[in-house]
Amino acid sequence: MKNNPRHLIAPRSLVSKEMREAKHKHRGMAFWLTGLSGAGKSTIAHAAEELLFRKDYHVVVLDGDIIRSGLCNDLGFSMDERRENNRRIAELSKIFVRSGSICLCAFISPSAAFRRDARRIIGEEFFREIYVACSIEECERRDVKGFYTKARRGEIGNYTGISSGYEAPRSPDCIINTEDASEPDCARRLANFIEENAKLAPNVQDEHPGEHAGQPVHAWIAARALLREYAFAKILHPVPVSMPGK
Repeated sequence: MKNNPRHLIAPRSLVSKEMREAKHKHRGMAFWLTGLSGAGKSTIAHAAEELLFRKDYHVVVLDGDIIRSGLCNDLGFSMDERRENNRRIAELSKIFVRSGSICLCAFISPSAAFRRDARRIIGEEFFREIYVACSIEECERRDVKGFYTKARRGEIGNYTGISSGYEAPRSPDCIINTEDASEPDCARRLANFIEENAKLAPNVQDEHPGEHAGQPVHAWIAARALLREYAFAKILHPVPVSMPGK
């Protein structure tokens, strides 16, 4: 039976998502790259990461090998386990997004339902779906990891495109066809799409990164801390507690 952690209360950070974004000079966003194995998702994600890093963007790449070697090393490749794999990725991505970072998620995510779940978890406003398009024939020709050959021999089960289906996005936010363009061109197109979508609103861009709503960050944090201490005092002491300075 699934536990319902109603007793858990997540502490609120004294550093808001908006404060981090103003300092980073870009929005926290998740860009979900989906496509067949061998389409080039991780390759162009890492290439775009380097381009953005050189421009001082706070960016991180998550891909299948990284996740399945650690966070999801207890999961197999049944559809239920793949769904759980994608759920964990989405929850992890949400943490990066809330920290004001750009998170590039390079995963097959074979089901449209999986990707809808990820969009819901991360949030519609902060999620962009990118279809890395490439024919199964070209992916097999590349066979970067040798998995297609093993799947054809029956040595690997539930392999997407061979013994397991893939639902291509019907209306992705961006399509990058790695079969028709070079790796550098695809990476530049991805980086440009990310920059366009991660732009801050003009009023936020003009705000000094060391201030929040016209108030110095240290003063704003001190005020938050004071309010928090007051709230805890009200809980711990049934008698009225006065705010300092009153």
